[in-house]
Amino acid sequence: MVPSNARHQKILEYISAHEHASVVELSRQFAVTEVTIRTDLKALAKTGRVARTHGGARLVEERFRQEYTFQTRKHLNWPVKQRIGSAAATLVDPTDFILLDSSTTALAMANALERRTDLKDVTAIPTGIWTATALMGSPLIHVLLPSGYLRHTSGSITGLPSKDFFSDLIIQKAFLGAWGVSCDHGLTDTHLLEIDLKKNIIGRVKEVIVLVDGSKFHQSGIASYASIDQISTIITDTTAPAEELRRIQQRGIRIVIANQHQS
Repeated sequence: MVPSNARHQKILEYISAHEHASVVELSRQFAVTEVTIRTDLKALAKTGRVARTHGGARLVEERFRQEYTFQTRKHLNWPVKQRIGSAAATLVDPTDFILLDSSTTALAMANALERRTDLKDVTAIPTGIWTATALMGSPLIHVLLPSGYLRHTSGSITGLPSKDFFSDLIIQKAFLGAWGVSCDHGLTDTHLLEIDLKKNIIGRVKEVIVLVDGSKFHQSGIASYASIDQISTIITDTTAPAEELRRIQQRGIRIVIANQHQS
């Protein structure tokens, strides 16, 4: 049986994704008794994270659900994402014009970039509000925000105004996450507005650098936003499948493995 603290986290993730869950549903999902689930929900309700409903629970309020969705993704493999983000930050030159997407790995990169003291005149376009906030701490980075609609679950800025924003820009490096990566399907994602925005970005940057942990090589989104040949570099970790990395390298894409000492 999964320890209660770990199960509480998984229950929150599940309710965050489904907005509401019944005791019966959670019991089946986590292979524990309904009595155990009721005890778990009672404990979570005491922390203010969930509200009990008839036969189940929901997150306390919409704002919490919105923030928790991003925070949940952030904490999945966070130490690995920090290493990948640190490796990515070393690829930024002191006067670069760069873009960072709304992925949690790009947020880790922003945290690492904010700590650099050798930057001179870097301009960064973050397409996520959380990444923009992380970059605010550095006086050496000019933050240029795109216009558009703010997605409540991810903090990303998407939509037609955002597309027009990029029409006259020439960006040197784009640091992008993905829901899935493969040699056959390239970079895939799960939200159509995100996919549309990233397609637009890909066509306007000189270098595409992908930030993904090893788990992203085992899954696929609903559509591709870039072929594998449009990528310059992939930064990942040691859990990425060696055979898939070999296939990608044969297509001329640089592979960088973030090591344990990068954080």
